[in-house]
Amino acid sequence: MIIYKKKAEIIDFLTSEKGKGKKIGFVPTMGAIHNGHLSLLRQAILETDVSVCSIFVNPAQFNTREDYVNYPTRLTEDLQLLESTGCDCVFVPDEMEIYGG
Repeated sequence: MIIYKKKAEIIDFLTSEKGKGKKIGFVPTMGAIHNGHLSLLRQAILETDVSVCSIFVNPAQFNTREDYVNYPTRLTEDLQLLESTGCDCVFVPDEMEIYGG
């Protein structure tokens, strides 16, 4: 499983895969991977050539900064679950990568 942290890197990878005629499946998450995420990932694996999952805890989705800071993060475990399920690549950007400075 390939892990990307930069938009440009995953865009290059996906552009290359699409150029080869491959179909891309995408499962967006905020981490804390659970059976619902894994079910979607398994379906993407069945229906596409390349499975992509994102893990991004989006601060814009929280009412308060405190809720954002307290959101559970367990990146190591999440990545292990995704890899064991057969995910091809994961996009794990930080806030700066998504929103800039």
